[in-house]
Amino acid sequence: MIDPQTSFDNKLANRPSLVIFFLKVFIPASIALYGTLFFIIQQTHSQDKQKTVSSEQSALKSAGDFTSTLFRDKLSDLFVLSEGEILRKYLQNDSLVNWIELNRAFSLFVRRKPYYDQIRLLNTNGKEITRVNRTTGDPEIVPKSELQDKSDRYYFQSAITLAQGEIYISPLDLNMEQGKIEEPIVPTIRFATPVYDGYGKKRGVLIINYTPIELLQKIKDIFKSLRGKVTMHNSDGYWLMGAETEKLWGFMYSSKETFESEEPEVWSKIKYSHSNGVIPTSKGIYIFQRAYPLNRHTIGTIENIQLGADASVRRNGDRYWVYISYLSNETISQQSSIPVYMSTILYILLFIAISLTSGLIAMNGVQKKTASIKLLQEANTDELTGLYNRRELNKIAEIEFKRAQRFNRDYSILIIDLDNFKKVNDTYGHSIGDQILQHNANIFLDSTRSEDLLARYGGEEFVMLLPETDIEGAKLLAQRICEDVRNKPVGSRYGNISTTVSIGVSQIDQNDQSYTDILERSDIALYMAKRTGKNRVEAI
Repeated sequence: MIDPQTSFDNKLANRPSLVIFFLKVFIPASIALYGTLFFIIQQTHSQDKQKTVSSEQSALKSAGDFTSTLFRDKLSDLFVLSEGEILRKYLQNDSLVNWIELNRAFSLFVRRKPYYDQIRLLNTNGKEITRVNRTTGDPEIVPKSELQDKSDRYYFQSAITLAQGEIYISPLDLNMEQGKIEEPIVPTIRFATPVYDGYGKKRGVLIINYTPIELLQKIKDIFKSLRGKVTMHNSDGYWLMGAETEKLWGFMYSSKETFESEEPEVWSKIKYSHSNGVIPTSKGIYIFQRAYPLNRHTIGTIENIQLGADASVRRNGDRYWVYISYLSNETISQQSSIPVYMSTILYILLFIAISLTSGLIAMNGVQKKTASIKLLQEANTDELTGLYNRRELNKIAEIEFKRAQRFNRDYSILIIDLDNFKKVNDTYGHSIGDQILQHNANIFLDSTRSEDLLARYGGEEFVMLLPETDIEGAKLLAQRICEDVRNKPVGSRYGNISTTVSIGVSQIDQNDQSYTDILERSDIALYMAKRTGKNRVEAI
């Protein structure tokens, strides 16, 4: 049994501290609120990221759609010329007059189509029959003496094998004259188709050199609207736009540096994926869109041009262009509607708010808990001595009685009464009397074990419960208490005041029904001690 003073000290020591209350509120609140905020920010970032990706995809698709529409117009021009009466007339009769008329027709066409740099008619051996060049001024008809042999050029070799109505479109590359890349560089696409005379005999190839300035400028404008780093590549991964100057048109200069050489895993996925897609990496996201200028399916029907059922647009090894937008993790973060710095500010503000709120709640909780503990202490303890009061004594004493009775254990009770206490009060006053009660209560406590219990029973009477103690042990303890009280006077402004106590002792009996039976015998013993001279111990 714990003595009341020790119990009182333990209660004070275990009183919930402000820090503990604060942490109990702060930690769950922080986890909940920070978790909620983190979830909201992550969801916002995810949605913003998806919007950015969708916007990039839409823009790249528009570039691809524009390419198909533009190529459709160019192919229409090609067939207008190849199926025209002037060309048919020349193929039927290659007289000088018809040759001049054909050149005039080509010249007029080039004049009205500002992005066509050259129109050529080659015979079946690859020799130029006629060529009209766009110069800085008017279109120029090249004299017969300056016409060249193009039989070794890839576009002639590909186009001459086609059937009537079939189309060849070259890769986007740089124009070459006399075996050298023209300076300044001129990006060029060649549209070609075989031409036939009225008897169905193949007579050569018609070729239009198209400088795709309008296409490249449109793509550049689209690229400017994108948020990522955007590049344009041919089907082999060489840069056509969006990279450093030294990287552009690398295939024309025998360079081995390609997108594939820099990002092999990304290019592999682009190469073997569908026409568009999103490729996430640890550094960011690659968004790509293929454009198939050679795919007749994407070009659609060409008005006024009747093609055979087997006519096709050669794809020449599945050639295509690739538009790629690269969004780094940093770029994606910057596009978020909740930037990193704002997230940090929100976390800091939330931390301050939770801390202040937790502090206020903790202070209120501590005050309530302290008040509750104080009320409990006031209900269970004696205000003057800090010992258990009579109500708490009755409860604990009965519990100990039943335990001793059940297990057949020793159990003794002392009743201690200060001798002549009324006279002390009358002589020195009640304040000195209270001081004497406190002084002697401490002496009694010094003599108890941790399992014993001391309580103020009323006035100057105290009761000590002694579990596991027989009557002989209880008498020895009582004698020691008497001696200690006698030998330890109370210091006061009146000097040292000596006091004595009388003690009644009794122990549990097999006929007892309650601890009060032991208490009554102890009270009788106390009465005997008082009658026989006080300052002594009596036991029953």
